[in-house]
Amino acid sequence: MPDMEAHQYRLGSPLASIAGIAQATLEREDLDEEVATRLRAIRDLALDALAKAEEPRDPDSRPQSQA
Repeated sequence: MPDMEAHQYRLGSPLASIAGIAQATLEREDLDEEVATRLRAIRDLALDALAKAEEPRDPDSRPQSQA
C-alpha cells in the first residue's frame, strides 16, 4: 500500500476519517485475521465516539455551577 497523506482521507471529521480508513483497509483481501480483528475494533470505537459526539446535548443535563 503506498504512503498516503492523512488529509487525503478526510471524511468530515477525524473520527469519521479513522472509521473510513479502517473500513477501506478491511476490504483488502490479503489482510491477516488478527489485523482485521484489531481494525474492526478501531472502526467500531471510532463510530461509537462519532455517534456520541453527534448526540444532541440536553442543556438540563449540565452540572449546575455553584456560586
